[in-house]
Amino acid sequence: MKMANIGNYRIIKQIGEGGFGRVFQAQHVALDELACLKQNIVSSAEHAEMLRLEAKLLWKLDEHHSIPSAKDFFEVERDNYVLAMGYIDGKSLSDQLKGHRGIHPEDACWVTERLLEALYYCHCNGVIHSDVKPENVFIEPHKRDIKLIDFGLAVYRPRFDSKTLGYSPAYAAPELVQGKPPIPETDIYGAGIVMCYALGGDIQAKSFPAGTPREISDFCLSLLRYDPVERPNWERGNPIKSISDIRHRLFGRRHVR
Repeated sequence: MKMANIGNYRIIKQIGEGGFGRVFQAQHVALDELACLKQNIVSSAEHAEMLRLEAKLLWKLDEHHSIPSAKDFFEVERDNYVLAMGYIDGKSLSDQLKGHRGIHPEDACWVTERLLEALYYCHCNGVIHSDVKPENVFIEPHKRDIKLIDFGLAVYRPRFDSKTLGYSPAYAAPELVQGKPPIPETDIYGAGIVMCYALGGDIQAKSFPAGTPREISDFCLSLLRYDPVERPNWERGNPIKSISDIRHRLFGRRHVR
């Protein structure tokens, strides 16, 4: 796609590229408002359907502040579509930490809490993200918020025989690697990976820098248990309440909801 107008949007620059889609920063021609456009790279019925399903999921999840809002979905040419989303004013956690050893433990706590809140909303609406990782968590420091992006591998209301659409090997929960269907605990494992990474830890060894408060590292390890049955979930050991309580005990603050 040339850097020109597409539909009602003027392309400013390309800002990302994934397995099957490119992402552009754009501006709405009439409204002068920024947006993100995602376009499938390969013009095929399969890739067009993947982007269409992602658009449908974001449309269902449009009311949460930590999930991108779907603004439009339209065809450019045969089997080539564009998903228009609200613009995110921030950087991914992975980009923010390039060359750094991690963020402050309190910041890692509020980022994780916001992420877990977004995942709870997804799960309540039948959506399993399936690819929670540092590249897919954008930090919006001025809002003290995050955005969970890239629902391209998400599954809607998975069943016992559902198949994963794919995963990122370095961050995937064990059950995905084993070929089992994604479940809510799969995303909770991803939240543990994000928290470990944010703290400057080793996500392979699941270890943490010296000086990490024990309560925080223990909580993070609980999200990363190998067996999903042993991880906290929304009915057992609610992780949102747990991290909120830890943050209050250690730093004297909670989110105002």
